[in-house]
Amino acid sequence: MHGSLKNESAYFISGEKRWDKIQNRLEVKPEIVFSDHWQFRSRALLWYDAAMDIEATRSPDLTSSIKQHYRTATQLKEAYAFYSGDSFDLRLGQQQIIWGKTDGLRMLDIINPLDLREFILDDFLDSRIGVVAARLNYYPDTDTEQEIELVIIPDAKPAQAAPTNSRWALATPTPPPGLSIQTLPSEQPNWSAKNIEYGAAWRSNIKGWDISANYFYGWKDSPNAFRKITPGIMTIQLKHLRMHTLGGSFSNAFGAWVIRGEVAANLQEGINANGTTFNDTVQRKNTLNTAIAAEWSGHNWIVSPQFFIRHIQAWNTQLLEPENSGFWTLRIATDFMHEKLKPEMLFLADWSAGGWLARPKIAYDYSDDITSSLGADIFGGSRGFLGQFNQNDRISFEVAYSF
Repeated sequence: MHGSLKNESAYFISGEKRWDKIQNRLEVKPEIVFSDHWQFRSRALLWYDAAMDIEATRSPDLTSSIKQHYRTATQLKEAYAFYSGDSFDLRLGQQQIIWGKTDGLRMLDIINPLDLREFILDDFLDSRIGVVAARLNYYPDTDTEQEIELVIIPDAKPAQAAPTNSRWALATPTPPPGLSIQTLPSEQPNWSAKNIEYGAAWRSNIKGWDISANYFYGWKDSPNAFRKITPGIMTIQLKHLRMHTLGGSFSNAFGAWVIRGEVAANLQEGINANGTTFNDTVQRKNTLNTAIAAEWSGHNWIVSPQFFIRHIQAWNTQLLEPENSGFWTLRIATDFMHEKLKPEMLFLADWSAGGWLARPKIAYDYSDDITSSLGADIFGGSRGFLGQFNQNDRISFEVAYSF
């Protein structure tokens, strides 16, 4: 049995100043070894957020239902049987399947949907939602470190958005004047043979290059908004659509430098568009997503810039996304006092919409078992993916005991 006890607290210092969370969390990771080949591995999170009882209930951003969503949670991240053979590994059960080489933004790492209760601020290890899957890793040639991975997921799940009107809810377009909104029940994947997701990956090391080729056929995590306008009424229905993702990744080390990157083509991805009927408010387009990153390490310093770009093929003016969009990030980290004191800065900028996010943080390890950190999340800009949260700046503190 391994795990941790942790407190994560955050206080809004812009907009309406209040506690965002005072989350007291237990993480448990039971493991059972049955034989030389069979094991059971699991990971679960349980927490209580005291901020939901300290802060007053009010409309619209902290209603009783929003408080209930954040107050307590029990999440089973992983629970799977693991078989280790001579040339293959097999995992059966609920698990996290991680693809890709980049930090902070996902292009190939799309198998597990995300819990977006804190937007993208939570660590991916905690925000990924576990899916029930069968995963086979086959190693045909150990000399070239080749690996073939096959994945089948009958448990298709969508991303979990923050509650409507909460401070981490994504902005929704304002309806035209004179129209009332009618919302139909959303359509999302679930346990069904027709909803099965599947994929494959090939990995190898060729002359120092770690490379992969990836394919995944699954559901887009975020839904598309199908709309219909009739006299005085706009009817909206959210639907998750399927798409094929083809891509690959690469990385190599050159002295103090590591170069890595990803490319992912989403085939027939749903893109929201202007229109007046269910038939023309979502268009199917091929999108190309690429990333390149470099990392320099030396003298206890790490400097890592990344650049992301997204391009929509056959773009037209009806689409609600620009033809080209993307982000760049910069991470700077170091350590002092024999790796006990660890300051770092992560900066993420939306170069198409203009928003940005700065995340300074300093961590201190009292021992191998007790760690703490002090940080902040500062948003800038007035629009776009990041700028919409420019009234959600916060400071945060964490302390954890591992066992």
